[in-house]
Amino acid sequence: MNQTLQQSVAFTQTSRRQQGKAGVLARMNSWLQRSRSRRELAELPTYLLKDIGLNESDRYREISKPFWQR
Repeated sequence: MNQTLQQSVAFTQTSRRQQGKAGVLARMNSWLQRSRSRRELAELPTYLLKDIGLNESDRYREISKPFWQR
């Protein structure tokens, strides 16, 4: 019984570590996507900005944000 409990605790700790790693990777992936999107937004011509309903001040506000900020 004691060995089963120890195995269960070890499995739970491993699962939490794996979840922690997955969370870090997911956060880094979202940062990378934000960075790419903002870089692409910075390069869009004005007529395409209007097409998606944004103006220059909207673009500036968005591309001025750091990659970790939504």
